[in-house]
Amino acid sequence: MKIISNNKRSIKQIIMFLTMLVMVTSCRPKPIDIELEQAPVKLVISSQIVPNALTIITVSKSFGALESSDNADSNSNTFVDQLMVKDAKISISYNNIKDDLIKIPDAPGIYASFTTPHIVNTEYTLEVYDPETGMSVSAKATMLKTIPFDSLRAERGVGEDSNNVIVHLAFTDPTDEINWYLLNFYTTGQDTSQQGSLFEKQTASEVSVLLSDLDFENSIVSGQKTMYNWSSDTVFASISNISQGYYDYLLARKKSGGIVSSMLSEPISYPSNINGGYGFFTTHFPDIQMVIVE
Repeated sequence: MKIISNNKRSIKQIIMFLTMLVMVTSCRPKPIDIELEQAPVKLVISSQIVPNALTIITVSKSFGALESSDNADSNSNTFVDQLMVKDAKISISYNNIKDDLIKIPDAPGIYASFTTPHIVNTEYTLEVYDPETGMSVSAKATMLKTIPFDSLRAERGVGEDSNNVIVHLAFTDPTDEINWYLLNFYTTGQDTSQQGSLFEKQTASEVSVLLSDLDFENSIVSGQKTMYNWSSDTVFASISNISQGYYDYLLARKKSGGIVSSMLSEPISYPSNINGGYGFFTTHFPDIQMVIVE
């Protein structure tokens, strides 16, 4: 009898749930088609410097939010590949010298210069032209001086935190100027941990942090950063002295949820120094070091 009673109770609960579900769905308003004017397609630029080695420029095209939604169920890699500009003409000028960038094989939309020197306090001018669409953009950036780490070490957590790695760092912030910093911690190996969001509590093979010296109490800056579920026994750490404009740009990307989500959303709300396009051209010169996890 007890079993029968429980079955009856379960049936009543199911009926009540289905009744509520019908009521909710029946009250839901029908979707309304709305015509929205899409922002014009423009070139999107990002840049990266490998100290004393090469300058990298990535060129893609912007797209509408509705277009992103239409492709949400499709292969995101294919969608991103369609956005990359594969045959752009790119140059970087400095000190009355002009260098042309070359395409990176098997990396659509990525271009590099192996000859452009990285000179502190020098202004660089970027020019990009896409012959397929006729679109062109330009930007200027000044290479700021490098501010290196004073000390850097990494240790693995103990007990329940043994899957985590804590990086201890220190650097000296110049007192005669206002500075903004980008710190990156990453590994070149394969990390099986779960992908995280940029600038948040991350469990991926790369962690980034933004700092402003307006928040510092003195010129000697020290602290630590924890990487969660970090399987690698090495850590590559970099510190970059960046412009306020690039700091604001990265801060906006942080609020959007990170690199992956920002790539699949419209970039028009981000700060930009790209004339005629979106994104950001930066020439920051990072100090990069490798440490062994203790």
